Amino acid sequence: MASDARTLDDSLGISIILQRLGLAGMKVSVAFRGQRARFQLLGQQGDQVLIAMAPQDLAAWAIPKDEKISLGFQDRGFEYESVVAFKGPAAWEGLPCAAFSAPRALRRTDDGRLAHFAPDTAPKVTFTNSRNALLDGQIKGLGHDGFELVMQDSSRKIQEVLRMGEESTMDLALEDDLRITTQARVAYFGENYVGMKFTEKVDRTVLGQYRNWLEGQQRLQAQRDRESFASGSGRPAIRETQAAILPQVRLWVDRAPAILILTEREDFARHMAEALGRKFGILSLDYIKGGLEPFLREKGAPGPGWPRVQLILIHNHLRLVRPLELARQVVEQERCPVPVLLAGTDEEVELKRNRAMAAGAVDYVPVEPFRILSVLRKLDETIKLFEG
Repeated sequence: MASDARTLDDSLGISIILQRLGLAGMKVSVAFRGQRARFQLLGQQGDQVLIAMAPQDLAAWAIPKDEKISLGFQDRGFEYESVVAFKGPAAWEGLPCAAFSAPRALRRTDDGRLAHFAPDTAPKVTFTNSRNALLDGQIKGLGHDGFELVMQDSSRKIQEVLRMGEESTMDLALEDDLRITTQARVAYFGENYVGMKFTEKVDRTVLGQYRNWLEGQQRLQAQRDRESFASGSGRPAIRETQAAILPQVRLWVDRAPAILILTEREDFARHMAEALGRKFGILSLDYIKGGLEPFLREKGAPGPGWPRVQLILIHNHLRLVRPLELARQVVEQERCPVPVLLAGTDEEVELKRNRAMAAGAVDYVPVEPFRILSVLRKLDETIKLFEG
């Protein structure tokens, strides 16, 4: 199969993806006739995939045995779908669930994108625009004919610095000893990224270096995936490796009162620490799954309750869970005693505020674009309100 093929029909490769999603507790989209909903993927057993559909869900959906359903999910930033067959009710470690046939093939549903590979570590990029500004970014995904780029400063939108069809000179720091400079043109915009396609001006030697490096990175990642899959093939091994793969809380500024920021964007957490660190302690977590309190307990803070933090800020950039779902988990399931705020762009603020409060959060605070005084005031007022 070609490295940029849009259909994956390798059974081992499919099983590796399913294991990765199961370990991360990711939800998948299940669609049958006019019904569509998201349920947690539990794992794969033999030739079946187990999904956390409760008995009442199965009764409401009334899917006949062996009936085909559509299964959709995201892995490493790419969207996939497959058609599988319903096999009936099942159980996963005592939990009622539904069994479906394992996918024979996965099809990418985001065909228009240049990228087909997401690196484990995002290379840094320095680039220019038509207004001669020098800007910093990170690579989100890579392809043979171009790549996808995000701003290193998450408070800025990529659409504000680049325009459709605009050409740019790009300096890519692929590795410590490998940097290339090339020309690329804006091909499309995503939600928070831009697709950059190499222009006809690109030096063929440079393009060859880039493609050779890309193919090498794909082989290395595939090897790591196979090793991870082999070590997690049994349930006990999965439990042993699960804790190792989960990110840990990072302490940026050690002072009280402290704020825990849940975000996949390290640059956003760093920006918050630099902007607010004189007033608040800042911790961050690239949240994947599980309860939050144990992550904080590992920082060694004594005493009962939730250690260290007086406020939790849930950013709109999370790796595998939706911000509203995480807010509900923290407030309703974990009974978090400190206030929870959701954070994101300044678009449709009232709508987002209503949804945040319905999920149990105290409020919604716009942080993109970043206005330090209003953010500082909102955080301070919220903490003081709950201290009183």
